[in-house]
Amino acid sequence: SAHLPDPLPARTQSLRSSVMTDRTHLIALDLDGTLLGNNGTLSERNAAAIHAVHAAGHHVVIATGRPINLVADLADQLGDSIAYVVGTNGSTIGTFPNGDLVQLIGFDYVTAVEAVTRLRDGLPGIGFAIATDSGMAHQPGFAERMPAAVDQDPVPDILAVGGTEVYKLFAFHDDLSVAQLLQRAPEYLPAGLAANHLGADAIDIGPDTIDKCAGLRWVCEQLGVEAADVIAFGDEWNDITMLEWAGRGVAMANADSRVQRAGNEVTASNVDDGVAVVLEALLASFLRMRLAPGSNHRAPGSTQSC
Repeated sequence: SAHLPDPLPARTQSLRSSVMTDRTHLIALDLDGTLLGNNGTLSERNAAAIHAVHAAGHHVVIATGRPINLVADLADQLGDSIAYVVGTNGSTIGTFPNGDLVQLIGFDYVTAVEAVTRLRDGLPGIGFAIATDSGMAHQPGFAERMPAAVDQDPVPDILAVGGTEVYKLFAFHDDLSVAQLLQRAPEYLPAGLAANHLGADAIDIGPDTIDKCAGLRWVCEQLGVEAADVIAFGDEWNDITMLEWAGRGVAMANADSRVQRAGNEVTASNVDDGVAVVLEALLASFLRMRLAPGSNHRAPGSTQSC
């Protein structure tokens, strides 16, 4: 069974009562360590729960540190059940499964050059990958760290790609873990940039005002969903802001204690289909309310605003 963090009774109970209603909800799902198993695959139970939630009239959004193009391998299992993908920790938002960009937040190429130069000086041996308005480049060792295939061949220096605006900047190190990079990299970053967990064995560097929460707020505005009707699932440090912001934040049993404290509750681990555990119970509660005598809840799929 999942290990529960220190109780937060007032906040937890009030939020549970406010979100367990038959309104249209938005389900925000982190991928690696949350929706996906440790081998990076999607279980049949989790896939079925997502399709059921979508069929009941709710929005499902992927919120991941992965670039959007590294989510396409889930298309066969998830089909049209996903409304949007919030990728690269909020800096890119696209449709699914075709991956068309609808929102892209970058930063100045000169700032990226400064960040790369400082990090190379401060943390010798560090490697990078970058995507700019001129193209994408990555150094040897990056592709092997990604949960899905990377098409381009590696290059010795990612800055040779050039450009004026940067959309993605990732860093990795053979001798430093992601946790160590997250602790050490910020001191070398120019003002306005921050480091986040990528969801793979690398860190994501981008504007300090952008994270998964910011991306989800944009999606909610497009869909007309209030934060109180968002149910977010996550397991890593880059999930903390969205777990705190969502009406119902669900941390995984495999998350560390800081992430678990950020949520309202803890579900089973990613390998025990913790996402499906919550979604199945959610759908069952909706069904009970609709079948209750005298119920006047609107039917799933109604276009009434939240």
